[in-house]
This record gives sequence, structure tokens and C-alpha cells, in this order.
Amino acid sequence: MKDGKKYAHTINPKTGYPSEQSILSATVIAPDCMTADAYATAFMAMGIETACKMAEKIPEIAYYLIYSDSITGQHKEIYSDGIKAMLIKYNPAKGN
Repeated sequence: MKDGKKYAHTINPKTGYPSEQSILSATVIAPDCMTADAYATAFMAMGIETACKMAEKIPEIAYYLIYSDSITGQHKEIYSDGIKAMLIKYNPAKGN
């Protein structure tokens, strides 16, 4: 954060400056590490709407994105059907 503005380490390839998108975290599961890393980095740079549209066209990956809602500023998440089975929700009552 600098002067009330949040900067990310992902660089926008069009501008050469830090990406100013709403995605805070991008996790991608793919057949290999290089592919997963490439898509996660691209999703961080392209923003939530474009990333989701692109990801839905790539059946061999699963994704989990955390982003800041543009209206409320609250953190939200969106993920592919392929990753649902991999998610474990924390339950404090059960201690897991």
C-alpha cells in the first residue's frame, strides 16, 4: 500500500506497470506446474471477468480466485466445478 493504493507484484504486460485488477489470489491446478503458474499469473493480470471467461474454456485446469468486490470492497471467491471436490472448509466447532 502506498498513498492508499494497493500495488501487486504482477506486472501488466500492456503497460509495464503493476496490475490494477481486483484479483487478490489466483490458484490454478493444471497437468503440470508450468501451465498452472502461467495461467495463475495471466489471471492476476487480466482481472476477474476475463479470467473466468477464459478459464471456463480450458477444461484441463481448475481454478480458485479470491478477489475484491468492486462495489463493496469485500473479499469474495469464485472457483471452478473441478476444484469443488478438492476444497475442505474449516469448521472451528469440529477443530478441522
